[in-house]
Amino acid sequence: MYKSLKNRYRPERQWPCNAADPFPIEGEHLVLQFINTYRNRGGVHRKEYIENYADFLSWCHEFGIMNLEEYNTLVLEGNCYQDEACFVWQRAIKLREKIYEYIYCNMRDKPVHEDVADFLNETIAAANNHLRLELVDNKLQVVWYNMHEELAWPLWVLAKHGIALLQSEEFGYIKKCSCGKFYLDNTRNKNRRWCNPLICGNSVRSKKYYAMRKGMAAA
Repeated sequence: MYKSLKNRYRPERQWPCNAADPFPIEGEHLVLQFINTYRNRGGVHRKEYIENYADFLSWCHEFGIMNLEEYNTLVLEGNCYQDEACFVWQRAIKLREKIYEYIYCNMRDKPVHEDVADFLNETIAAANNHLRLELVDNKLQVVWYNMHEELAWPLWVLAKHGIALLQSEEFGYIKKCSCGKFYLDNTRNKNRRWCNPLICGNSVRSKKYYAMRKGMAAA
């Protein structure tokens, strides 16, 4: 059991951009993993993992949105067009926070502000300008086009994933761990309590164990 948990919640990282403090992998869904790149929202020890466009590209590469060739191309383009790259990074952060706001408000039964829908509509409209129907093996498929050297295309791909999640049945299975991270509870009975049982789960169990030992010693 422990070995299976270890393989599931501590998968081998193929390309951590920073081995000392790698991007959070908890979440079970690409979009939730992106939301978790801002740690301890509103807390004293806040941590922003996506501090610039280069960080955004590193995250997209590590989590499979782009391959190495695409990553290297956009790194070069981002260095050549720094103002545009900075704008895309700002939009990526805003996308993350708007999706977070939507999920958080639904969890708390609070009204979602209209600007969430406005921003998502604006982003999806830009993405849809680069989608078209093509015949693949005599079947119509929606494909991306004119994406080469387009600085914003990983943002658009992420936005499409986000909209799909917010409209899916899985949306009802999103939970928030005691550590603040979001995760998708895809267990059979939907009774998962932590984003990562090997980290947060062990921490809670250890605290309970030492509290019990302390109580027994005092008695």
